[in-house]
Amino acid sequence: MRLIVSFAQGFVSILKGMAITFLNLVGRRKITLQYPYQRPNVSPRWRGIFYLPYNDEAGRINCVGCTLCAQACPTGVITMTKMGAGKHASVNAFTMDLGRCMFCNLCIEACPFDAIHMSTRFELASVDRGVSLLTIDKLAQGGADAVERTKRTIEAALEQEAAAKAAAAAAKAQAAAGAQAAEGADA
Repeated sequence: MRLIVSFAQGFVSILKGMAITFLNLVGRRKITLQYPYQRPNVSPRWRGIFYLPYNDEAGRINCVGCTLCAQACPTGVITMTKMGAGKHASVNAFTMDLGRCMFCNLCIEACPFDAIHMSTRFELASVDRGVSLLTIDKLAQGGADAVERTKRTIEAALEQEAAAKAAAAAAKAQAAAGAQAAEGADA
């Protein structure tokens, strides 16, 4: 008797499985995407490939080379070379090795200048390991042109600052010379 009950339960479970398969085959809409031809809609919060935004108003990339993103990275994939100083600081080299990146978002959270973002691009596969090494030309929004504009903007700002310091020093020296001449005339 137990053998017949066991057989009936097994047969009923097979029928249930076949019913679910039939409902999925005929009764539901298709969710499969034909990938190269149909692209999935990803969330705006998707953790895709990184980019450095370009600020049109300032005429430069937002990154000032503070290295907080590199310090926050648990795998150490970020390296950079700083140029300039103070409020005229930027980077002239910024490299990320996505082959070691965990896409953990810690570098973005650590950046106080809103200088690094993750895009919705997700196609990272390649047979060449060099493709996963992103330089500043690939990371900058606007490419190599944005990097060159940033370098020109920073160099011009540094030249203006140096000229202003030289003019202030010359004015101070001239005022000191005038004060000495006035003291000499009084004596």
